[in-house]
Amino acid sequence: MLTGTVINLQAWVAVEILARNSQPHTVEVLLDTGFNGNLKLTAATIRELELARSGYRYGELADGTTTRFMGYSATVLWDGDPLTVHIIEADSDPMLGMELLQGSRVTLDVLDGGPVTIDALP
Repeated sequence: MLTGTVINLQAWVAVEILARNSQPHTVEVLLDTGFNGNLKLTAATIRELELARSGYRYGELADGTTTRFMGYSATVLWDGDPLTVHIIEADSDPMLGMELLQGSRVTLDVLDGGPVTIDALP
């Protein structure tokens, strides 16, 4: 189970990402149901974690334009288990997308300070 908090009508959760040296780092990410990827992180966070590049990825932005993102590979601790995921680099809030949420139940109380939980579906 992952947990977080609603802040200013945005759902934030803490995700454990393993750095290249296998040390876990907690990263606060915004749940974004409009993002169909796994994770999006800033360049600074990617450098801090020393993630391995995995080539470019293309994505469609909210305005309909397609853009190229540098892609990385990382391991996250998802529901207590290691899971290899694709990460894209972008200079905006770190985000958790629908691909990583697949097979999960997301529950949130939409009020400032409300709880957010992500559980694996049976």
